[in-house]
Amino acid sequence: MWGSTVGERGPGTGEWLVPSVDATLQAWRPLLIDQDPLQPEALCEDIMNRLPWKGGSVFGTAIAAINMALYDIAGKAWGVPVTTILGGKRRDKIRVYDNGGLSFNSPEEASQTAEAAKAQGYNAVKGNPLETRDWPMDHKAVEHSVACVQAVREVLGPHIDILLDTHGSPTPELSIEFARQVAPYRPLFLEEPVKFGSVDALMELSRKSPVPIATGEKLFTVREFKELIDCRACAFLQPDLNHCFGISTLVEIAKMANHQQMLMAPHNASGPLCTAATLIADGVMNNFLIQESSSHYINMFHKYVDHDMVVEESHIRLSDRPGLGVEVKEADVAKAPYEGMAYRQYRHADGSWKGW
Repeated sequence: MWGSTVGERGPGTGEWLVPSVDATLQAWRPLLIDQDPLQPEALCEDIMNRLPWKGGSVFGTAIAAINMALYDIAGKAWGVPVTTILGGKRRDKIRVYDNGGLSFNSPEEASQTAEAAKAQGYNAVKGNPLETRDWPMDHKAVEHSVACVQAVREVLGPHIDILLDTHGSPTPELSIEFARQVAPYRPLFLEEPVKFGSVDALMELSRKSPVPIATGEKLFTVREFKELIDCRACAFLQPDLNHCFGISTLVEIAKMANHQQMLMAPHNASGPLCTAATLIADGVMNNFLIQESSSHYINMFHKYVDHDMVVEESHIRLSDRPGLGVEVKEADVAKAPYEGMAYRQYRHADGSWKGW
């Protein structure tokens, strides 16, 4: 049971979290040995019920690894995809966007990268505006980013969706001004336009922005998402399955959001296992909008897993294979070197920290 859970099927990784998540999984080893793996939610709840600390990205990522692994084991034991275990799929394919599809280095480079993403099969692309700002109210950064979006819209036409992610770092006032100026080019959404922590700031920006607001990748628990859902503080929610305690919780969040007519656009900056699991969760949601993906990552998936995740016309067809629909190439994974994280230096011109 344990080897399958962590070594073979559960990713247990995340941005800057690998050592701490691995230590947590090792500590939980006695709670999984000799347990029935065909009870995904019951086993995960049992672990969490033993812990006085209920939230946080480390515990959320560790539980997510186990949750994905257990659903994969159950699906393969019963010979069905996990969508069947979850009550059946609501769609046959999942619309995806390329999260590296836009460069904001210059309007010319923005156009070129968007065209390259389109050639890879995407009709929705995302990039990171306002990164050039060197102080909190840098309107030159706004003008530069708007010019990049304008160039992309002009070269790709009216039917390619443009998504914008500011990584939760600008001031609300700068984001509002950017949203007003970029609105004529019809972005699908503006992601994380304010720093994490203030629901009031998020609500104020959502009310004033002519561009729909998306957020959620830095939230982990149902309680944290419920706070946004109850006051409908944004338009689209972006939980990351790899951190929000797994498939079970992501689906629960989606059901809660559906009551407030909020759509789901889950975050995903992970490898093939989490991507496959997230696509499954998307497939059983009634209120799914679009899924983050990466052409760079997907093009490498075949090196480490056998899979059928192929982008065609900006969609990935839901797999009918049992479990998560992937088989890990253990020998190839074992050969891959561990690469440490390079922490960002994300600062204004005066040396002050500007976000992230």
